[in-house]
Amino acid sequence: MTINELLAPDQPITWLPWAVQYFFLIGLAYGALWLGAADLWRKAPDRRLQTLAAVLMMGAGVVAPIALTADLHQPARAWHFYAQTRFTSIMWYGAYLLPLFSLLSMLLGWLLIRPNLARRGEEHDRVAALARLLCLGSWSGERWLKPLALLAALSGLSIALYTGLETMVVAARPLWHTSWLPWLLALSALLAAQSALLLLNRLLAGWQQGTEAGLLRQSGWTLSLLALSLLGWALFGGASAAEASALYRLDPSWRLAAHWLLLTLALLGLLLLAGHRFSPRLQTWGLGLLALHLVWGLRWLVLIQGQLAPKYGAGVYVYQIAWGPAGVLGILGTFGLLLALLVALSELVRAPALPSATTSSATQAATTHCAREAL
Repeated sequence: MTINELLAPDQPITWLPWAVQYFFLIGLAYGALWLGAADLWRKAPDRRLQTLAAVLMMGAGVVAPIALTADLHQPARAWHFYAQTRFTSIMWYGAYLLPLFSLLSMLLGWLLIRPNLARRGEEHDRVAALARLLCLGSWSGERWLKPLALLAALSGLSIALYTGLETMVVAARPLWHTSWLPWLLALSALLAAQSALLLLNRLLAGWQQGTEAGLLRQSGWTLSLLALSLLGWALFGGASAAEASALYRLDPSWRLAAHWLLLTLALLGLLLLAGHRFSPRLQTWGLGLLALHLVWGLRWLVLIQGQLAPKYGAGVYVYQIAWGPAGVLGILGTFGLLLALLVALSELVRAPALPSATTSSATQAATTHCAREAL
């Protein structure tokens, strides 16, 4: 007879679902920043892609620090990061890197949407007045775009390293203690940003087929690289892969979540390989939603389900998500705030409505009639 555990009192998890929201949202922010910044160096830049990337990086960049602050358990003591030096603490460095990233991403996003704000300001409503105010004048910021984009991209890289390293350094959890983790988190964040931009291109007025085709092509390569990286981690991940294998055997909830993510990955591959058999709209929506679900689920599996393995002893803990702010309500609240910000930003960058063909014909007919009467 095999005894897995004689006495194993449940220990409450320290990383709450707020952490999953932070890792997901900050990944959307720096992933969108990388895509928007890289487009500036193309021979034929895609203004639509730059605008969508700016909207996403600004929206996600605001909500992500809120989720991180909520996960601190005692947010009022966050100033302690700045009151003392901790050169051996990854989170101490993050206390400086994250505000810098927020500042640079907001500045870059603002410069990218300034032309849209100027066009929106030509209309005559309250939103147009706000758009004119946010333009801060009629000066051109084109010469500042590339230098600022380079600085912001480097700052995004520092955030990607910080979010990966702050989990990788936890040696007491073999699942996290692997150099594969920062790479997998950054790569999946890029896939999430590409998928979110695909959906925004469909949702926001001014859909561009060229933008969608480029994002579909990029997301296909990113998804393939992510699948290969997951396979590489499973084969050569050492103690981390062994811990995942043990959780797969011992924990039914881990096994169910792993099967669900593998099924999602297979469906994504099917949509990419057999996309010509589906309508473009179905392929875009399916790929976008499934990829976002895959990336969020990967973070849940690693961060929340990964804490169910005891640091000392055997067996697994049982976790039941709370319905309050530390659980379901917090998840829904952060996603709701993100959607609200995206809606507000999309209204600010909305292109002025063009007159319809019927209206133009009626106007032309009225003008001709008036001219004839004048004669």
